Amino acid sequence: MNRKFSLRGLILIASMALTAVMASTASAQFTSTSAHTILSGAQSGSAVFTAGEGFGSIKCTTSTLSGTSSSTNAADVTLTPTISGCSDSFGRTVHVDNNLTYTFTKTGTSGGTPTGTAHLSGSYTLTTTNSVGVVVCTVHIVTPQAVQSSSYHNAAGGVLTYTLNWRVKNTTTGSFFNCGVSEGEHTEGTYVGTFTISGVDTAGKAVTLAVD
Repeated sequence: MNRKFSLRGLILIASMALTAVMASTASAQFTSTSAHTILSGAQSGSAVFTAGEGFGSIKCTTSTLSGTSSSTNAADVTLTPTISGCSDSFGRTVHVDNNLTYTFTKTGTSGGTPTGTAHLSGSYTLTTTNSVGVVVCTVHIVTPQAVQSSSYHNAAGGVLTYTLNWRVKNTTTGSFFNCGVSEGEHTEGTYVGTFTISGVDTAGKAVTLAVD
């Protein structure tokens, strides 16, 4: 009887342990071969932002992402963008603050490609100036907010490609003539861009990144 009880107990313990491992594996959506990974990202082409219908667009030629990961298996990853080289469809200079953070979370797959949500936090303002440096339009990205349509690709060399095609809430300040959209809050803003993310360990050695 005791042997039977012990055997059943061992089977139960083994089953519970396997369940825990499977649950842990299921939650490990972003993986790295180093427990401490320094992440960096570079934009491919131009990132394009619009505040809403009729706004035109703001193109930024340079965007980088940076962050760290302290686990080989993480449910999400947080990155900070630094954006510059921006101008609107009229050729006016657009200045960007860099106090925003993106927290990426995988939520599913589409055609075999991992997809997810980005949670925006911090502050983010685009300020448009005219030819003499006078501010004519500002766009404030509403935070916090969650935006959809991020897709992740496991690329060769252990790097990740993030493609962003977001619907972004924002508030504009400035006349329709200067901004190209009525002043106030907008829910139909868009942001499109592609980034390649790589990682190194604390010794500067390249590590392998993946999204499972």
